Amino acid sequence: MIEYTNHALRKIKQRHLRKEWIQRTLENPEFKRKGYSNREIAYKKIGKLYLSVVFMKENKNTVVLTAHWDKSFKPEKVKIKVEN
Repeated sequence: MIEYTNHALRKIKQRHLRKEWIQRTLENPEFKRKGYSNREIAYKKIGKLYLSVVFMKENKNTVVLTAHWDKSFKPEKVKIKVEN
């Protein structure tokens, strides 16, 4: 199950993101890397930009902390490419 923090919901609205894009990014990321503490970051190209979703696992749930378009994302610099 995907849950959203209040901060994530606010940022999703401000940035005109769709929850379906976030869900697709989490379920089928192109790239993934570790973030701070127990956080992870998933990336998926949607259109011309990469969507970056910062999340963490809590029990069996995925908690989205924030999401944004990452204009500076460089796929060649990410060490973990997710193979489908």
